[in-house]
Amino acid sequence: MSDAATALTKLFDSGSLNAPEGDALIGVWAMQPCAEIIPYLSNNGLHSENLRLWCPFYPWAKTLSQDFTLPLMQEMVCAEALDLALILPAKQKDETAILIASALESLKKGGELIIVAANDAGGNRLKKTLEGFGVTIDTVHSKQKCKIVCARIHDFDHAAISAILATAAPQDILDGQYTSQIGLYGWDKIDIGSALLAEHIPDDLHGLGADFGCGYGFLSRQITQRNSKVKKLCIIDADRRAVELSQANLVGHEAIMHPIWDDLTAPDKLPKNLDFVIMNPPFHSGKGANSAIGIKFIESAHHALKRYGQLYLVANNHLPYERSLEQLFHKHEIIAQKNGFKVICAGK
Repeated sequence: MSDAATALTKLFDSGSLNAPEGDALIGVWAMQPCAEIIPYLSNNGLHSENLRLWCPFYPWAKTLSQDFTLPLMQEMVCAEALDLALILPAKQKDETAILIASALESLKKGGELIIVAANDAGGNRLKKTLEGFGVTIDTVHSKQKCKIVCARIHDFDHAAISAILATAAPQDILDGQYTSQIGLYGWDKIDIGSALLAEHIPDDLHGLGADFGCGYGFLSRQITQRNSKVKKLCIIDADRRAVELSQANLVGHEAIMHPIWDDLTAPDKLPKNLDFVIMNPPFHSGKGANSAIGIKFIESAHHALKRYGQLYLVANNHLPYERSLEQLFHKHEIIAQKNGFKVICAGK
């Protein structure tokens, strides 16, 4: 559980905050791990059928929804008027503002808003953000190096909220070449590593393939535009929004698209017998680099590929993926290096 979720439960336990219970209708917007929150609320008497959950990141959504036994909201604004909105935002400033705007729009008049964030992950700017939306703050608690901001919502600046919610929708980027969305990593640009990998994607790919960690679909489009013999392309990402955007950016190739929302570090729906996998795996976890994520992607690619299948990946030069490739694949080689990145081809 994140520090923010721990801080919240400690405040409930101390009596500084009243835990919701009974028939209260609760919305939870989560962009960090907080699996224990739902069991905690349930143990305090809250009925699980009165929960409305929003989380687009597969591993956190899976635990938050108790292995998807609780439904997840597809839209950020709840269609029902909530008694309480609970937000555990990510570090990204713009996305946090969108989460807050969505929660405010979802609350009934007099409903309660609680936002919890680590001090170094946006917690110290929550008060300013809310005041910018015309919200009067009741209390601010400090716990576990986090800020917990509470407000009873009677009114807010509706024009400001509408303006922020308008930015949450998918929008054109890169002079209209692609559609993307705030909240995705590198949502409005072409990643340098992906651009290098795109230069070295073969034009003779065929059969069944996958884009691991597809993002908004930049690499998937390169594959489909240059390889007419690909029969099926699995577009896989842990962020549900990325999978949806990739589909939007591959218009004309619907017949071969196979969208999969999954966590490639611990996949539930990994495809099998693939001829090729293309990937630019993420390598950040929290504040620092974490090569373990990329290694898990490589292991998943090995499981997904058929014998003689090919893996094409790009990574920062300093990331030690060669050891895993040596252990898992029949052969591998660096086929390009530029701007601090390396492109590696591995054969199973």
